[in-house]
Amino acid sequence: MKKQVALAARILFYLAIAAGGLLLMLTKQPLAWTWAAKPVRLPWLNALIGALVGALLALSMDGVSRAVNRRVEAGEGQVLLGGALFGLVGALFGLLGYAVLALLFSPSLWLQLAQAALIFFLTFLGFRLGYLQDLPWASLWGSTNSSRSHTAHIPAKLLDTSVIIDGRIGDLAQTGFIDGVLITPQFVLDELQRIADSSDNLRRRKGRRGLDILGELQRNPKVQVELLSRDYPQATGVDRKLIQLAKELGAVILTTDFNLNKVAKVEGVQVLNINELANAMKPRFIPGEELEVEVIDRGEEIGQGIGYMDDGTMVVIENGRRFIGKKIHALVSSSLQTEAGKMLFVRPKGDAQGRWND
Repeated sequence: MKKQVALAARILFYLAIAAGGLLLMLTKQPLAWTWAAKPVRLPWLNALIGALVGALLALSMDGVSRAVNRRVEAGEGQVLLGGALFGLVGALFGLLGYAVLALLFSPSLWLQLAQAALIFFLTFLGFRLGYLQDLPWASLWGSTNSSRSHTAHIPAKLLDTSVIIDGRIGDLAQTGFIDGVLITPQFVLDELQRIADSSDNLRRRKGRRGLDILGELQRNPKVQVELLSRDYPQATGVDRKLIQLAKELGAVILTTDFNLNKVAKVEGVQVLNINELANAMKPRFIPGEELEVEVIDRGEEIGQGIGYMDDGTMVVIENGRRFIGKKIHALVSSSLQTEAGKMLFVRPKGDAQGRWND
C-alpha cells in the first residue's frame, strides 16, 4: 500500500511541475522569446515546450527526492528538517529580491534570469546554513555539536536475522553502547516469521525468541528501532538484500553470521560482528598468570585436558587429563586468538615439580 501511495505522489508531483511549466510559458511567452529573431506566437507550442521543460525538471527533482528519502531512512531526518526550514527562509528572501528587481528594472529576459538565479542561490544558501551542525541555531531541532553522534555522522545499523536470534543485541542496547538508528528490514522480519513458523521445534523456538527480542528492542527507550519495508526481489537471499540495502543507505550491518561478515567486507560494507566484540571483551591473560579452571574432558594430545572459563574461553591443560572432573589452579603458558575465539594453554600449578597444588 505504501508503495502505491508513494508512486501516486510522484506522479502528482510530475504533473504539478509540468503544469507549472505550461502556465509559465503561456503567461510569460513574450519574454521567453525575446532572445529569438522570430518569436514563436503559437500558444499550444509554447504550452507544449513549457510542459516538457517542467516534466524534465520534475524528473531531475525526483532523484533529489529519492536521495532525501534515503537520508531520512538512515536517521538524518532532523538534519534535513533544519536544512528545509532555512531553505524556505532563503526562498522567501529570494522572492523579496525578485520583487525589488522588478521595481528597479524594466522587464526583460535577463531580468527574469537574474531573478531566478537569486531565488535559487538564496534557497540553496539557506539549506546549507540549516544543514550545518555547528551553528548556534541548530540546537532548535536538536542537532548541536554535542549531539553529532545522534545525527548524520553516525551511520544507521541494519539488524540481520542471526544477531536478533542471538539475543545479545538486546543486552548491548540496554547498556547504551549502541548509537544511531537500528533498522530492521522487512525481509529480515519475514525470515524471522518463517523460522518461528517452522515445523522443527528448535528453529521454531529460535524464531519466536528473535521476535521477542525485537519487541524488547522496540520498547527500549535507549535505542531507536525502525522497520524498513524496502525490498529487492531481484536479489537472492536475505544476506544479498542486506548488503545491497547497506550500500544504498551507507549503513552498517550488525550480525553474528561469519559468512555474511566476510562477504560484506569484501564488497566494502562495514560490519559489526557481535562475536568479535565478545572476543575483544574477554579478559587478557599473560604468561605466568594464575587461574582456576575445571577439567571436564580429555584433549587431542596425550595427557591433555580441556576446560572452559566462565566466558566460554577454551582452556587446554597440559598433563591435565588426570584431573578430569576436578578444579585446579593453573599457570598460563600462552594464548591463541582465532576467528572462532580465544584459546588458553595452561599447565597445572606446581606441575614442573611433579606435584599439584589445590
